[in-house]
Parts: sequence; C-alpha cells; structure tokens
Amino acid sequence: MKGIKLWKIQANNDKSISVDEIDNVSETETENQLEEVITQRPELLMKDLKLVGRQTETPGGPLDLLGVDADGRLVVFELKRGTLTREAVAQVIDYSSYLAMLEPEELSKHISERSGKHGVEKIDDFLEWYQEEFGKSFGEYDKPAMVLVGLGVDERTTRMVSFLSESDLDISLITFHGFKQGDDLILAKQVEIQSKPPASTPIYTKKANLEKLKMTVQQWKVEDYYYDIAAFFRNHLSPANEWSNPSGYSYTLPELTDSGSQSGRVYISFYLNANKPGQVQAAFQERAIAAASENFDQFIKPIEGRIVKGKSGVHYFWIESKDDWENLKSSFETLCESIISGWKRKREQQSEEEFESVSSSSSSSSSSSSSSSTDSQLV
Repeated sequence: MKGIKLWKIQANNDKSISVDEIDNVSETETENQLEEVITQRPELLMKDLKLVGRQTETPGGPLDLLGVDADGRLVVFELKRGTLTREAVAQVIDYSSYLAMLEPEELSKHISERSGKHGVEKIDDFLEWYQEEFGKSFGEYDKPAMVLVGLGVDERTTRMVSFLSESDLDISLITFHGFKQGDDLILAKQVEIQSKPPASTPIYTKKANLEKLKMTVQQWKVEDYYYDIAAFFRNHLSPANEWSNPSGYSYTLPELTDSGSQSGRVYISFYLNANKPGQVQAAFQERAIAAASENFDQFIKPIEGRIVKGKSGVHYFWIESKDDWENLKSSFETLCESIISGWKRKREQQSEEEFESVSSSSSSSSSSSSSSSTDSQLV
C-alpha cells in the first residue's frame, strides 16, 4: 500500500528553511468523518458532482453513494472506512450492474424514492431533475461509472482495478489520507487509478456542453436575447450558482438538508427545446414559487394562459421573442427579489430550527446524565 507524507516548508528570517513533517492521523479518526465530509463536500470526489443517493438499498446491499458527474454520467461510489480489498471491487460491480439493467423509469423510481436522506437532496422525479440539470434526456450512458474510495488499498485490489480499467471498464480508485496539524485535520486525496472512457462512448465535457449550447443558440437564432437572460439572472439571483448544461442554465441556491449539511437546490432554469426553436423555456421549481409567495401569483397574472404545471410541481412557460423578454424583464426583477427574500427567510428558519434541535439534544443529554448520576448515588 502506497503511503503519503506531508511536510510544511517555511522560510525563516535568516533566509534558512524549516522543514517540519506533518503527523499522520490514525485511520480510526479519519474513517469516522470521511463519509460525512464527502457528503457535505462531494467535490472532494469529483468537480461539480451532484449526489442523488446515500446508503440506498439494492438487492446486493446498501449502496454507499450515488452521484451524477458534471457530464451527466451516473457514478456509483463504494466507500470503505479503512483499506480497500477485493471484496469492494465485487460490491461496486454488483451495484452498478443492478442499476445498469433498470429501465429509465425504473431507475428514476429507484433514485427518487430513496433520495432526501442522510444529507442528500430530495428528488421527486429523477428523469425530470436530470433534464433540468443537464438539458438532455437521461440515457446517453448505458453503464454507471464506478469509483472505489478508501483510506488505503491492498496490492491485489490495485491490480484488479487496474486490469478492469485497462479493459475499458469505467472504474477508478481513490484513497484519502489524514494528517494532523494543531487542532486541524488535513485530508489528502490520491487518485490511484483513473478510468478511461470506452472508445465507443461519446465524451461530454463541460466545455463541450457550452460549445454545444453556443451552437444551439446560434442555430435557433436566439442569441439576441438568450445571453441577456443569463446575465440578468446571474446578477439578480445573487448569491445563486449558475449551472450550465448543453441547452441552458439552471440557478441553484444553498439550503440545509435534514441532516444539517448544505446542498445546492435548483430554483429557476432557462433552456432551449427543439419543439419550439426561436423561443426560450423558463422553469420555476416549487421551492422558487414558495419563496416568492404571493408575488409569484402577481407575476403570472399577465401570462397565466401560457403557464403549464408539470407533474412534479414545476411551472413552465415560453419566452417567445426578444420583445417578449424586454416586456417581462421588470416583472422578473421583482420576482427575483421576492425569491431571494423568501430563500433568506427559509435559511434563517432552518438555522433557528437546527440550533433549537441541538440545544434540545444537549438539554436532554444533560438531564439524562444528571438522572443517571442521581440514580448511582441512590444505589
């Protein structure tokens, strides 16, 4: 098993250099935090990774983490709180093969019913969520990618994963190492084996998606106002994060999940659809409508006949031209202000409830401890 060592190098006033080794942390201390840290910050595994499941049941047992990467690929993660062994290879293949055999509707049901737990966002309809996030229908990748994650790996497991990766199976291996400096825990990531996409698999990267979006905008002749829409919401929905996909943009705002971790939730999306070239479709998630409250009702009054409500509560309508956009812009400005205000109120309420929950737990724990102490004295 390959190890990692860290050194802190500092230049002294006398121009000499100090080199101090940073101590390794015991596996036990790191493994107790690893899965929770990754759930709260999935970018530690992959840039722009979105988690859609954690500890979800399958016929082969609970799947540790299920995500969708920046290019729209489903990714199965098998985490080991310790050294990875060949049993982990069998498990990740078992989970992936099960998901790969599900029809899109079955997979959507599997993910949707098991989401919203252990710090993972609740997804009402995975296929609709996927369309919103990536601007394309799910199904361009038949097989999920696989990633093994642990605090080390034995030689046999490395050999097996390397062989499978060279055989064009989309499997990777990542190890983490913990270090202690003062009161701080430092986490180091090492990519042991990086998978290569099969030659027959189309490659979708974030850069390629943006190029595709640019071509679509030009092809459908909406460049005179589409980018203005993007700039408008980039400015008026601050601090929302702009998420790009091959046919548009989604705007996410951070919220606290039931477990207290932070997750980006889509509020508004704008994308292009082949059914209506030359127009731009706007989609408002239920959380955006709830945040805007009665101001959303005021917003839709002039366009009420153009609003369509989807099965998961998303409201859609089409911006038909540059002039239409210009006429709607001031109403959108008011709506954005309402959404941000409602989102802030929700965040404050979540923080208060979280504080009260922690205080209640601490109080109960103290009472229990005091009671136990009294009982002991009586005995």
